[in-house]
Amino acid sequence: MLGAVVHRHDADVLGLDVPWGLLVAVAPLVPLGLVADRTVSLGSASLMIGWGLVLVMQGSTGRGQYLIADDAVGWTFTLLGLALLVAVVLRNSRLRR
Repeated sequence: MLGAVVHRHDADVLGLDVPWGLLVAVAPLVPLGLVADRTVSLGSASLMIGWGLVLVMQGSTGRGQYLIADDAVGWTFTLLGLALLVAVVLRNSRLRR
């Protein structure tokens, strides 16, 4: 999960911290979900479950050992990534009401 490492990077632009690593970490999730759906049945759902499990496993490691911190950037990475994958799953759902 390279996104877990990259999401912490930022740059100082005109006195503002720009979280470029956060953008790089979550940007590929939508295209990956779309490609996964075209490749495998329920591919985006499988990607979402696998991505979520990796994040849960990150949080279950021992104290002082983490890749995703319990702060605004860490929660944004977690929740935004999950929301993007949920949106892809719902958009590509084969179930019709």
